[in-house]
Amino acid sequence: MKLKELLKILPDEADVTFEIVEETYPTGILAKEILATFPRAAKYEVTLLDAGISTYEGKDTPTLCIEVSNRN
Repeated sequence: MKLKELLKILPDEADVTFEIVEETYPTGILAKEILATFPRAAKYEVTLLDAGISTYEGKDTPTLCIEVSNRN
């Protein structure tokens, strides 16, 4: 599945830990901001989609872990 297809079904306000394999470090971001921040990733293949927990200032927040790659 391509990233742009996945983002169509996610809520805009979903908390996401997003990474482009071998290009970026994992970063916390809202689903609606991913393509604005990483436009080149729209056609990248989703290689990982998993549930996770992000901890910030001692508070745990559910997050989606999304990893994409431009390799086939």
